Amino acid sequence: MHKVKEVTVFSIGDSRKLQSWSNVPFFFTETLIAKGVRVNRIDINRTIVGKVLNKTIWRAFNKINRNTYYDYSRSLFHHLLLRLKIKSALTRHPSAEVNIFLTFSASSAGLDDRPTVLFCDWTYDHHFRYFEEKPPNAAELASMAREDRQIEGADLVLVLFPGIAAYMKGRYRNPNIFYLGNVVNTVAEVSGDEILQRKAGSFEILFVGGKKYLEGARRLIETYQSLKARYPQLVLNIVGMTAADFALLPSGVRCHGYLDKDDPAQRNRYYALLMGSKVLVNTTPKWGAFSATLEAMHLYTPIIITPYAEFV
Repeated sequence: MHKVKEVTVFSIGDSRKLQSWSNVPFFFTETLIAKGVRVNRIDINRTIVGKVLNKTIWRAFNKINRNTYYDYSRSLFHHLLLRLKIKSALTRHPSAEVNIFLTFSASSAGLDDRPTVLFCDWTYDHHFRYFEEKPPNAAELASMAREDRQIEGADLVLVLFPGIAAYMKGRYRNPNIFYLGNVVNTVAEVSGDEILQRKAGSFEILFVGGKKYLEGARRLIETYQSLKARYPQLVLNIVGMTAADFALLPSGVRCHGYLDKDDPAQRNRYYALLMGSKVLVNTTPKWGAFSATLEAMHLYTPIIITPYAEFV
């Protein structure tokens, strides 16, 4: 069997940084490198044009059209610029044997003869069916059609979740769609005995999640207020949001904002909170902070979540 010696990995965000997409691009590329594969890392998210348009035209567009998930990254203009960027990267790395995309929205299909592999969590269409529960508008449908072409043209499609893999097999003609599965993404190296000792006398609850998990955070704060009356020493730590994201916070709720694991001080604070917490809670309906929850379990932390199918 031929062993692949060099690949080009395209990701939305810098795969050298832990902060990109729940740490997945970082661990994905680092694992390939550890196996002796040369990896050309391409960040397909960094464009000056995109930054300018997001701060001007698309900011105004989103204020007018609040009930839409459509943004610059889903536009035809962005798609065309992205194809040019991908083509340029393919030319710069002619010895790569495989092109791997950590997204379903872009590929090298039609630009290059080398195999194209797509690896991601879910499609734009699935987002609307499961999360939005509303029909997409014309612009969103056009973006879905572009994504469908990338998936149909790929040589291999790998999906993180079993239910979504089954859904995609039913939606697409491409026979090479497979469920790959999830792993624990962590850089923490500590002993279980140490963590359990720290948790023994803990009265701290931890919530991890950005603004899209706001409903889960609000539910937890309401419950925390009831528990606080029985356990005055109770503390609730919220990672991923700031106090400004809430109208009012009761005593004992501490918001730490987003903690960047690429920054040693912020990374240490994150793991100190996780390992010092009695339990991690995120009961946001339909989906919790999946990677953070897996990491919490790996680090001996009990979890309370909504039992959404893909996690179960």
